[in-house]
Amino acid sequence: MDSFLEVQKSTIAWLGFDLFSENREMWRRPYRALNVFGIATIFPFILAAVLHNWKHVMLLADAMVALLITILGLFKFSMILYLRRDFKRLIDKFRLLMSNESEQGEEYAEILNAANKQDQRMCTLFRTCFFLAWLLNSVLPFVRMGLSYWLTGHAEPELPFPCLFPWDIHIRRNYVLSFIWSAFASTGVVLPAVSLDTIFCSFTSNLCAFFKIAQYKVIRFKGKNLKESQDTLNKIFALYQTSLDMCTDLNLCYQPIICAQFFISSLQLCMLGYLFSITFAQTEGVYYASFIATIIIQAYIYCYCGENLKTESANFEFAIYDSPWHESLGSGGASTSICRSLLISMMRAHHGFRITGYFFEANMEAFSSKFAYSSQIVRTAMSYITMLKSFS
Repeated sequence: MDSFLEVQKSTIAWLGFDLFSENREMWRRPYRALNVFGIATIFPFILAAVLHNWKHVMLLADAMVALLITILGLFKFSMILYLRRDFKRLIDKFRLLMSNESEQGEEYAEILNAANKQDQRMCTLFRTCFFLAWLLNSVLPFVRMGLSYWLTGHAEPELPFPCLFPWDIHIRRNYVLSFIWSAFASTGVVLPAVSLDTIFCSFTSNLCAFFKIAQYKVIRFKGKNLKESQDTLNKIFALYQTSLDMCTDLNLCYQPIICAQFFISSLQLCMLGYLFSITFAQTEGVYYASFIATIIIQAYIYCYCGENLKTESANFEFAIYDSPWHESLGSGGASTSICRSLLISMMRAHHGFRITGYFFEANMEAFSSKFAYSSQIVRTAMSYITMLKSFS
C-alpha cells in the first residue's frame, strides 16, 4: 500500500511532524511550523483591523473573514498537536489491517489499491486548489494596486490580510516586511487545513475499502460444513467490527474539527456572500468567488466522505442478504447459531456508521441544507443592494 497517505506526507512535513515513519519521535522539526507561529503573531493586528472598521460594514466583513480564517487555521494546528499520537496510532492500525487483508488475496489488495489511488488523486486536486487560492490571495494586492494606479494614478498599499499595524505601511521598507510577514503567515492557514482534511479523506476511503472487502467476503462465503461456515463468518464479522471500531476512533478525533469547520465556514459564507454581492462586477469579485468555492470544497470533502462511509457500512446488510447463507445451513443448533449471527449483523449494519460534528451528521443532506441557507442569504443581500442602487 505504497500510495497510502502519500500526498499528506509531503504536506504535513512542512509543519514539522512525521506521523508516517516507524520512528516514534514525531515532533522532529518544530522550526518548520514558523508559518503557523507567523499567523499567531499577526492575529492581534487582524483583530485590530476588525475593531477599527467596526462602523464600516464592507471593511468589517472583509476583516472578519480574515479573522475567522486565522482562528480556524490556529485551531486546526492545535488539533494536530493535540491529536498527533492518536493519528499515529490510527495510521498504525490502518497499515496493519491493510497488510493483513492484502496478504489474503489479490482481489482484496486490488480493492485497497483502487481506493488509495482514487483518494490520492482527489487529495492532490484538493491540495492544488488550496495552494492556488493561497497564491491568488498573495497576488491580488498587487492586482488591486496596479488597477488603482492605472485608473487614478494613485495606489494605496494592500496586504494579503487586512491588518492594522502600529507602523506606517506607506513607507516602502515597512510595506515589504509587512507583506512578506502576511504572505508567509497565510501558509499557516493552508498547511494545517490541507493536512487535516486530506488525512480524513484518506482514512475514510480506506475504511470504505475495508467495508467493501467485508461485503466481498460475505457474498462469497461457503463452508464445507457448518463449523467451517461459522468460522468464516466469524472472521468476516471481526473485520466488519474492527472497521467500525476504527470509524469510532476516527469520529472521536474529528468531531471537534468538523463542528468548528462547519460553524466557521457558515459565518464565512455569509460574509463572503455579502462581499461578493457588492463586488461581483469588479476585480475583487473573482477573488471572493474563488474563496467561496474553496470553502464549499472544504465542507464538501467532509460531507462526501461521511456519506460514502455511511453507505458502504450500511451496504453490509445487503451483502449478507445476497450471500449464499441458505446453502451452508443444515439442521440443528449450529444452523440456528449461523442464522442468529447473520440477523444480528444485518440489524447492526442497517443504519451504517455516521460521522458527526456533535450536533449534526456530516453527509450530503447536511451539505445541501447548509449551502441552500447560505445561498438564500446571498440572494437576499443582492436583492437589497439592487434595490438600494435603484434609489441612488
